[in-house]
Amino acid sequence: MGNGRQLAALFGLWIGFLFIGALLGVVAIIALYGMPMMMDVVKMHNTTAPGFLGAFRIFIALGSSLAGFLAPALIFAYLVVQEPEEYIGARNYTPVVLLLLAAVFMIFFLPTIDITAYFNQKMTLPPGLHGLEQWIRDTEAASAEQFKVLLAMKGPVDLLISIFIIAVFPAVSEEFFFRGCLQPIFKRITQNTHAAVWITAFIFSFIHFEFLGFVPRLLLGAALGYLYAWSGSIWPSVVVHFFNNGLSVLATYLYQHKVISGDPDGGQRMFSQGWVYVLTFAVSIGIMFLFHKITIDKQLLLTDGEELD
Repeated sequence: MGNGRQLAALFGLWIGFLFIGALLGVVAIIALYGMPMMMDVVKMHNTTAPGFLGAFRIFIALGSSLAGFLAPALIFAYLVVQEPEEYIGARNYTPVVLLLLAAVFMIFFLPTIDITAYFNQKMTLPPGLHGLEQWIRDTEAASAEQFKVLLAMKGPVDLLISIFIIAVFPAVSEEFFFRGCLQPIFKRITQNTHAAVWITAFIFSFIHFEFLGFVPRLLLGAALGYLYAWSGSIWPSVVVHFFNNGLSVLATYLYQHKVISGDPDGGQRMFSQGWVYVLTFAVSIGIMFLFHKITIDKQLLLTDGEELD
């Protein structure tokens, strides 16, 4: 199968499984909660009603993560090489040091995500595109309200469930789909790792349809792409994706329970001093170079799981 046909097949599977996932979510909600609850979830009505949060969690987990991205990624990998884990890079040997570096990188890269998100949200379109800008902002506001409902966490159990739905499931499913399946296709098409990384990152950001967060998600996608390209393993990217989403969930939980005073979704900058952003960005770039040095120069990674002396 040629690269163009592989690309079409992957996106065809994605669209098909988005529909299947939504259908499975609807069936599960009707079976567990009844038809009225299903209508409330679809229309986002009565969001404080008993059972609504559980039903909404099912709908998001099935439609957006597991069926929307993980299922098409695994099926596509099986159809291409009949060995999903090997194709995606899930079996490749990954030294613990790389996973630790990936986690530390995300901690230092968070301020860069924060400052680019801050300015991205303040960007405006030309006057002639005022209608489009208003639509974008209305859509983002509706999406924010949905996540506000999803992130209503009364205690540790809700925190754990939210981490699974918003951090664990997307980290695995989206990385398998974008970095594990889509990026290798663009690598073969362009014959250039950098082009493949950035094209995939652009699609990764665009496909979320949250344009006021497009730039930080683009940068995050690029970082995830380089971690995958350099290591040959999907797991460093999964770790970074998990930390990015998981720390956001944890910060929201701590704010809701008055452990911290700053609202993570309040639109404020994380730091008032500009030098902090410069320093943390420089450190994160340094960590990326160290990651690259370990994987390439010292050749710690082999697909058969053996280390070089």
